[in-house]
Amino acid sequence: MHIPEGAFSAPLTDYQFRLLVVLCRLSGSEGVIKASAERLRSETGNVHEKTVRRALKALEGHGLISRIRTKRANGYRGVDIYRLNSYRTPESPKSKKIGDANVRTSHDYKSRSQSTNKSLVPNSQDSNKLKDFVAHTAPLKEIKVPMKGFDDGEDLAGFGLIEPKDAPQQKISKRDPKTRGKRPEHEWTAMDVAAEFSYRVGRKYPLLPGTVNVKALSGALAKFRKQYGTTPLIELELLRLFMADESNFKQIGDEAPHLYKLYLASFGKKMNQARENLGLGKVAPIKDPVVKIGTLVASDGREFQNSLSGRAQLERYEKRLRGAN
Repeated sequence: MHIPEGAFSAPLTDYQFRLLVVLCRLSGSEGVIKASAERLRSETGNVHEKTVRRALKALEGHGLISRIRTKRANGYRGVDIYRLNSYRTPESPKSKKIGDANVRTSHDYKSRSQSTNKSLVPNSQDSNKLKDFVAHTAPLKEIKVPMKGFDDGEDLAGFGLIEPKDAPQQKISKRDPKTRGKRPEHEWTAMDVAAEFSYRVGRKYPLLPGTVNVKALSGALAKFRKQYGTTPLIELELLRLFMADESNFKQIGDEAPHLYKLYLASFGKKMNQARENLGLGKVAPIKDPVVKIGTLVASDGREFQNSLSGRAQLERYEKRLRGAN
């Protein structure tokens, strides 16, 4: 892997330099790679696709890479080809003309082309024969063949056989969370993210069916998007951080119905960490992003969670208070 020399002097951001390193790693011996923005997004930490495209444009503007746009047979845009500009393909010895090597000539040698006296322009006899042939030949009729849906591919980059046209795909409904796996994550709705949260919790704890209130979580996420500008990718990164923290599941048996509220509460604590993982800038911390879990107050003012375990703790605590009095 060879990093272009200009990369160390160009004003690149951390993510742009990281993307350039990934391109160098994935490129071949000639410094050429054919990769989609989705693949580069996953290779650089699952950042937003717009972040990848802006970084590629910046690298191209600094002269570090060159991009060749491709086109599929159905007319849609294909996967781009990138070339690292620091690579140079050495001149192959085979590129020399064969006639320049191992050819011995003498002072009286004449090439075949010089000894040939055949005229390149037809003479009068040839012209008369051609006229006679045309005169005795039936006139040709021009036939136009309709070419419906023909694509001449005038701006198609590349050589070789053209791939067959893609079969028409059925339209995927965005309203059905079950289709979220067939759609890019940056287009997911609040209901999609809520369904994904329920799916991951159910996979982690299969003996707790119906743990997550998907509808309530979806409504809260939709409110956050309007109020704080959160996106599906940020929500999914926060979900990944939440699932990786085992302290969130200490009381999963009793507090399962309130688990999604703990996830929403993590937005204020983990927001900047999630944005940093996605290559985004930090923002001001979110204050009180979600309503706290309901509480119960004992006779002496001590608070307990309004849950199955919390109510049991409150009852035992009240008995101890009455015994002490």
